[in-house]
Amino acid sequence: MLLQEHILTIAVLITCFNRREKTLACLRRLAGQQLPQNHRLQVYLVDDGCTDGTAEAVRDSSPDVRILQGTGSLYWAGGMRFAWAEAAKDQPDYFLLLNDDTEILPHAISTLLEINGTPEARVIAVAAIADPATGQVIYGAYRNGITGNLPDSDSKDHCHTFNANCVLVTSAVYREIGILDAAYTHGMADHDYGYAASRAHINIVQSAQTLGTCPPNSKKGTWQDASLPRRKRWELVRRPNGLLWRDWLTYCRRHLGWKWPIYFAGPYLRILLKK
Repeated sequence: MLLQEHILTIAVLITCFNRREKTLACLRRLAGQQLPQNHRLQVYLVDDGCTDGTAEAVRDSSPDVRILQGTGSLYWAGGMRFAWAEAAKDQPDYFLLLNDDTEILPHAISTLLEINGTPEARVIAVAAIADPATGQVIYGAYRNGITGNLPDSDSKDHCHTFNANCVLVTSAVYREIGILDAAYTHGMADHDYGYAASRAHINIVQSAQTLGTCPPNSKKGTWQDASLPRRKRWELVRRPNGLLWRDWLTYCRRHLGWKWPIYFAGPYLRILLKK
């Protein structure tokens, strides 16, 4: 009697808000992934109060996706924590953190699996993601404060943290350091997680090749836009998707050394000085 082959599950964690076509395109790219024979994907999609019909469109096109209804105030970090906590209940072998605006190549996940090795490996595999206009890597792992520094093809050099555009975390790493920290509302949670992994001597490895593309975030119309009036920038920086002072304070104190007060004050002073 033949024994049934064990299927390894990759829980894909996505948070979306009102960009239906990008979310649907992301799911199509996942469906087209060239996975090893004994692997499968299970998508956990947090719809954080979308009003553009994202959830309905996903149900029609991808009925196997588990749609988790957010409160409308989870933002990226909160949504990813929600997805991760729900996925963990099913005890998958891997967790893939994925942004729905990141266009991954068909071999992206299989390449990350090769980096990770087994689900018991203490490794986080980070996809190098390029600007589609220039081809320059702009999202990925950080080494010595530099993002997108591609290691050689045979390199296993340790990186210090990462952007979570496309990142594969093993179940062993999850059991050791958990999910994204609740101290963060929107941004910085991925960098914080990477630094926590580094402190635990978990190996963070970036892919030697570019595995996808994503346009850079524009500063136009954000708190970083120096052309806006000071009052408007001050309003924007205090929004959850701006730079909330409690989140930024936590990040600075944890990761920026004895100069953290300078780093903490910097963004707010630049607004006051119209820089």
